[in-house]
Amino acid sequence: MPLDYLLGHFDDFNYRNFFHISRIELLDTQTPKFIVNVIHMPNWVDTNLSKDGIDLLKNDPNVYLCLITTLEGVLDTKALANELNSKEIPLHKVVVMTSNMQAHGNKLDGVNYICVNFWESITRLHHQTLPDISVTTPKQLSINTAEKKFLCLNRNIKPHRIWLMYSLLRSNIINEGHVSFNLPSVDRREFYVCARSHHTLKRIPESLHSDYKMALVREMYNRKLDPLHNHHVINYNSSIKSYYNDSLLSVITESDTSLNFITEKTYKAIMNLHPFFIVGNPDQHALLRARGYHTFEDLFGVDQITNYAEASKMWKHIGSKNIDVLKQNIKKKYLDKLIHNQQLFLSRKISWNDITDNLITAIGDT
Repeated sequence: MPLDYLLGHFDDFNYRNFFHISRIELLDTQTPKFIVNVIHMPNWVDTNLSKDGIDLLKNDPNVYLCLITTLEGVLDTKALANELNSKEIPLHKVVVMTSNMQAHGNKLDGVNYICVNFWESITRLHHQTLPDISVTTPKQLSINTAEKKFLCLNRNIKPHRIWLMYSLLRSNIINEGHVSFNLPSVDRREFYVCARSHHTLKRIPESLHSDYKMALVREMYNRKLDPLHNHHVINYNSSIKSYYNDSLLSVITESDTSLNFITEKTYKAIMNLHPFFIVGNPDQHALLRARGYHTFEDLFGVDQITNYAEASKMWKHIGSKNIDVLKQNIKKKYLDKLIHNQQLFLSRKISWNDITDNLITAIGDT
């Protein structure tokens, strides 16, 4: 994975201190040095380190290992510790750079972890530079002509996207929004296994389980809005812009509902000037507010959406609003906040220097 994709988008980043491992002798012997390596938890933890790299980690007291795993927030700390032990890499000399906020500053199974704000930083770069991407400027905002109340995008298989879809179907307002539901086409067998799992069923009242299982077969079919790039981690097609322009609100199913983990899904709504609500962990809204963003609980009529009942309450609230009244409300009460969010996203500093400080602090604790 290219270094500039992983790190080059952070503010203050430069290549001055990066060297190929074969040129380590050019560096000050007393200065701490990190071998940078990429893994992808929870999928795989194989470090693929060279013999030279492993020897340096074992024998040079000033050489450390920085493992980067920022695409997902889920960790497998035991598997990583086992991998490192199998290669006789000292655990205290390893720092893992992750997107998991709960892991920040902690030593887990003998390994140090720090959290970096990867997704906000890289998504900003994408919105600044990619030509074929959906971005709405204030002059392009089309609240008056929007014909749908909400947009809800669901691409990959996750339990919360399934029970949320069921709540939407039973709220009878699905036709008042633009809704994608790509899950069955990703892997039909995996979809049905996930849909019948405890992780999904526990969010739905037991009295509705029989109805839900019938809806799963009869009503929860594949729904597609715009073309998807299945070989890309992120779907940035500008073809989605028409759906942002033709709707007023975004209901966002983030990648994870247990972790405080915010990805490009939320920032896409911000860059398209949509009031949004994240389904899952309410700490995600709190984190955004701590970073200076506005959130919109009052507009959606709920403080959190963690199960079927709370989702149904939100859909009922949205369904009760006349679309023309909703448009006027957004223009009068929320437009300044939407523009503020977009400008903050483009200007907020996410510093590489803070990350290097955290790396040094982590090895200082060993």
